[in-house]
Order: sequence, then C-alpha cells, then structure tokens
Amino acid sequence: MRLAVFGATGGTGMRVVGQALDRGHQVVALARRPESITIDHPNLQVIVGDVLTPDTAATVVDGADAVVSALGIGFHRHATTVYSDGTANILSAMKTAGVRRLLVVSTSSLHLPDRSRTVEWLVTRFLLHPMLRRPYADMTRMEQRVRSSDVDWTLVRAARLTNSASSSSTYRTARHAAKLPGCWSISRADLAGYLLDQVQDNRSHRDIIEIAH
Repeated sequence: MRLAVFGATGGTGMRVVGQALDRGHQVVALARRPESITIDHPNLQVIVGDVLTPDTAATVVDGADAVVSALGIGFHRHATTVYSDGTANILSAMKTAGVRRLLVVSTSSLHLPDRSRTVEWLVTRFLLHPMLRRPYADMTRMEQRVRSSDVDWTLVRAARLTNSASSSSTYRTARHAAKLPGCWSISRADLAGYLLDQVQDNRSHRDIIEIAH
C-alpha cells in the first residue's frame, strides 16, 4: 500500500514510517524539517512543507491508499490550530484525491474518565485539562471535523505516550468511545503498530478507539 503520513517527524509518526516500511508499504511523509527524518529507504518519499498549507497536504495525499495523521505539538501548552486546520487540509486533500481511509491520533485524556476512577479523574480534571486546555480545545475541534467527515475514519485516543520498547501482547483497546480503566500509558511503538494494523481493517471504520497498556 501507499501510505501518506502526517506528523512524520514526531515520536509516533517516525515509528509509523519505520514500521510501515518494514511491512513493505510505500510511504510519503510530510516534514517541515526533512533532516529530522533519518530513515533512508527506497520506498520512502519525503515532501518538504507544512500541513497548514493546503497545496502541500494535497501533494502528500495524492495517490495514497490511506492516510495516517499523527499531528501534534508535543507537551506544549500554547494555543494552536495544527490539529484542527491541519486535519481540515488533510480531509480536503482526501476528498479531492478520492482517498477514503484515515487514521488519526488523539488523546485519551481529552475526555474525563468516570468519576469513580478517582485518581485518573483527579489527574485529568485538575492537572491535564487546566494545563493543556488550549491545545486540547484545538484537538476537540480536530475530532469534530473528523467525525463530521464522510471518509472511513478511525480516531485512536492514546494514553500518555512513552518511548519504551514494543509490548504488543499487553496493550488493551476499548471501542465506541469507551474509556479504559487504568489508562495511563502506551508506547509509541505499540501505537504505531496498532495504527498500521487498522489501515485495512474495516471493523474500525467510523469508530473511536482508546488504547493503553
């Protein structure tokens, strides 16, 4: 398959690119700083540009079989439109190119767990939401745009991301926007592997999935 990857220079995006190439896929990756992508592979094409530029997003998506978006600003607190406007450009490019499959990384802490899960609720409500309210607001807009689109989307809400080695036999998922108990962390390697597993799995079309170890 030919995969278009956005957010390719981030921790998750880099793992998506590497694992996709290992699986034999062709990858087109967007990067504002192409030197950040250190992988050299004949099936990798790096396009220099910004997802906030509609023409650039269209170039990356053109000819793709599926799109994986791992857009993000890291653990920063400032206001942004990268999530919402970047995703809007991706969706527009997909419509023009006739590409149907979209997988988007979001975060499990965007929505509060049940209050009965006291520690998780307290951490999310009184630490994460106040500290990250501006990027979370844009991530909420991103999710709304994805959910209102007519593509075959999957939103993957990941727990706190770590750089630990893959342990794919132990991660858990919850479908239909359900909340996982003990949703504390997930390795970027496992998240990347899960995203790639879902590319051709139509059971996750138009679904919101939470993932954690």
